[in-house]
Amino acid sequence: MRRHTRKELFHEWLGQPYMLLIYRLLAILLTLSISRWMLYLFNSQFFHQLSLGQALGLYFNGMRFDLPVVVAINLPVIIYYCFPSLGICRKGLQRVVNIYYVTLNAIAILLNFIDIVCFNFFGKHLTIDFVKVLGNSDEITFGIIRQVLFDYWYLLIIFILFALVINVVARHTQLHCNEKEQKKKWYLRQSVSLAVMLIVAWIAWRGGLQAQRITMQTTMEYTDPQNAPILLNTPFCLINTHDTKLEIRDNAPDVTYSPIHTELTTNRFLINDSLNADTMPNNVVLIIMKSVGQEMIGYYNPDRRCSLTPFLDSLLHNSLTFNGMANSRRSLEVLPSILASLPPLMENDFVRSDYSNNDFDAFAQHLQQKAYNTIFMHGGKNGTMRFDQFAHRAGFKNYFGRVEYGDDTDYDGQWGIYDGPFLQYAAKTLNRVHEPFATAIYTLSSRYPYKVPKEFELPEESYFWTGFEKTVFYEDCALRDFFATASKTSWFNNTLFVITSDYSNTQHFQPEYSNVWGMYAIPIAFYWPQHIEPQRCEEIAQQTDLGPSILAALKVNDTLLSYGRNLFDSLSEPAFVSYFNLTYQYCDGTYLVQSDGQNPFGIYKPLLDPLMNDNLIDRLQCPDIFAKLYAVLADYNKRMIFNDLKPTFDTIHETQE
Repeated sequence: MRRHTRKELFHEWLGQPYMLLIYRLLAILLTLSISRWMLYLFNSQFFHQLSLGQALGLYFNGMRFDLPVVVAINLPVIIYYCFPSLGICRKGLQRVVNIYYVTLNAIAILLNFIDIVCFNFFGKHLTIDFVKVLGNSDEITFGIIRQVLFDYWYLLIIFILFALVINVVARHTQLHCNEKEQKKKWYLRQSVSLAVMLIVAWIAWRGGLQAQRITMQTTMEYTDPQNAPILLNTPFCLINTHDTKLEIRDNAPDVTYSPIHTELTTNRFLINDSLNADTMPNNVVLIIMKSVGQEMIGYYNPDRRCSLTPFLDSLLHNSLTFNGMANSRRSLEVLPSILASLPPLMENDFVRSDYSNNDFDAFAQHLQQKAYNTIFMHGGKNGTMRFDQFAHRAGFKNYFGRVEYGDDTDYDGQWGIYDGPFLQYAAKTLNRVHEPFATAIYTLSSRYPYKVPKEFELPEESYFWTGFEKTVFYEDCALRDFFATASKTSWFNNTLFVITSDYSNTQHFQPEYSNVWGMYAIPIAFYWPQHIEPQRCEEIAQQTDLGPSILAALKVNDTLLSYGRNLFDSLSEPAFVSYFNLTYQYCDGTYLVQSDGQNPFGIYKPLLDPLMNDNLIDRLQCPDIFAKLYAVLADYNKRMIFNDLKPTFDTIHETQE
């Protein structure tokens, strides 16, 4: 009899509202953390340097970042289950709470699943600024959503299973009030449980009892930036990112830095330096390939099993090439870096930031003043990502897009005109415009969902290629045909061709490219055999270097504000700077340093350690390199805040002093 009573008491205790609440919260914590762990499972190529034990350790530590999300979403449920009133047992009210519980938590888990796909393309978690970009983009169409669902159908099924688990938990944790129980005792227990749960919830929301609430930067306590995504869930990233304005930095060291270039000299790489101000100006064609990083190019990877870029390989062998680095990982940040030498060193991209109306300097502006016919060409929809607006502000007077192309029979159904016909259109258009001209051509076909024209014939060995690899091969063929057409024109030999990419490929096949160094590796090349010596230069070069280098090669010795260097000047110092996943990176060609803008936490030697396995922060200091990084950030913030992105007499005078 006594044992039976204890059993009844035990079951009665398990059925108390606060215990049912604990079941619910534990269920959400587990499903949320498991869905977070799936980001690692489905994107393991980004975390190849981690052992399974290390990854599991990060998974469990990541629950510290899951708890704030569980509390934030379920706070109404916590209050409801512990509220000292018998009204909480009403079936109608419980039904409303169940709908809230299942719906909101399912959405939180859905965000994790969406991020599994997005991370594969962008290498970072979704943040509030990126969601705003997607929300305002005309490129997120039903067609692309349908394609994603088709390609990642298995994730949809797994998500449905997670949602069903949450629904089952909700159904089995319904409140059942015991009318025989003493009401005073019940009210007291509810009041105490409410107080205790709110205190526990407050601690969980803060991530512990430390002085400051945990943020995304807290992940640096556990691991390097490239592994931090395993710790974070998507709702936490969305909650903890917001539009932030730049501030004047007070940690700038006594390092002289200025982005003002007063003399764009050329003392190397030129084999025919007969160009001068009295001769006929020369043309320039800047080709920006879509998502074709060094990893996909045989020139940079001679051991690759099969070259996807035979034409580009031959072109680069006859060009001046550098160890190119992209300043960004997003399309919206590409044009400011390439066309205006403005690296993305803030949370929001320049085009959509509070500083988007700032006046800035750009190489095409200078060429336009020299009577160049400036043209920007992109086969996408006119207005997409505001490319046309920014190109115009950057000095490109004319814009040729899908509208100007005027024939949608070559439309790929999603992004724009296929690269093959559009590049032919570009070559023929340039044959009709007056010289000299400065043209930027931005390709688009090597982009998800990786479509090539139906009539395009792929080689037999392409059977085992991914869709992305097929579009890279198609891109190479389109470039081959473009140069074949251009080589027959009168302007070809009088034209400097600059080849680069917007950012590196999102699909990685080699471990040295799937880290915070290799994922930025892109081609940067100058093809002009009559004037520039073909050579493979192992120095790093970033996208912001293109502006001053193009002006220097064309003998346009204007004063330019650029956060890059003149690659044709032997006195210029190699540098690479980026901002990604709350991490500032700076490389001087030997050491890569990482910081949150205040505190250093990473030092690597990427040329000797391409896998980025050896963090030297405990063995090296590198104060001079960090000083250069902080000096760049201080100058960048100041000029952005005070709209001082064009060289003036005062800034030139200060630089010369």
